[in-house]
Amino acid sequence: MDQKRTVIVTCESLTPEIKKVAPVGMEIREIELGLHDIPSKLNQTLRSTLPQLEKEKDWDTVLLGFGLCSEGTVGLKTSRATLVLPRVDDCIALFLGSRESYLEQFERVPGTYYFTKGWLKDGFGPLAMYNGEHNWTQKYSKEKAEWIAREMMKNYKRIAFIDTGAYDITPYETKAKETAQVFGLDYEKIPGSLGYLEQLLNGPWDRRFLVLEPGQEITRAMF
Repeated sequence: MDQKRTVIVTCESLTPEIKKVAPVGMEIREIELGLHDIPSKLNQTLRSTLPQLEKEKDWDTVLLGFGLCSEGTVGLKTSRATLVLPRVDDCIALFLGSRESYLEQFERVPGTYYFTKGWLKDGFGPLAMYNGEHNWTQKYSKEKAEWIAREMMKNYKRIAFIDTGAYDITPYETKAKETAQVFGLDYEKIPGSLGYLEQLLNGPWDRRFLVLEPGQEITRAMF
């Protein structure tokens, strides 16, 4: 794989980890984290991003730093490049290193809200909503914002911070612990892994990945 003819289009939540392991010369394009709140908008953005990329350069390979993401990637296709993405529902499995690790955590504590540096961006998350700092809650009163945040978190039991080893977690773990305290949840730091992302960026692509030929669309059934 020619790294200079490969581009990765990724959710900005994964950017710190991807920059840690990306080969020299590989181009990285970020997609706004907040689009996950409205999967149809995420899908529209990606549908317009991929053709624009192919107009800019004759890429050999387009990698996606996304999973199914509430069907935000369904219907995507390229016209000339090979399209590759992980066969996962969302990026938690990518942070943990495998779908199996994700399932193990789910079986241990099903009601877990996960954090990484990327998910603790200013203005996002339940704590920002509770404090009236969330970009969607500017139209609400503080009391209404607090109520929305508590309703959003009422079925969770644990806050888990995934330490992928890509950066110093100290300031981000502090915010995760504060979130657990505010909402009365257990807190745990759990080990992550960059292995899945490294394989996405470097290959080889086995059954854990979807590898699509030009013109072939991503479907829900592929996951």
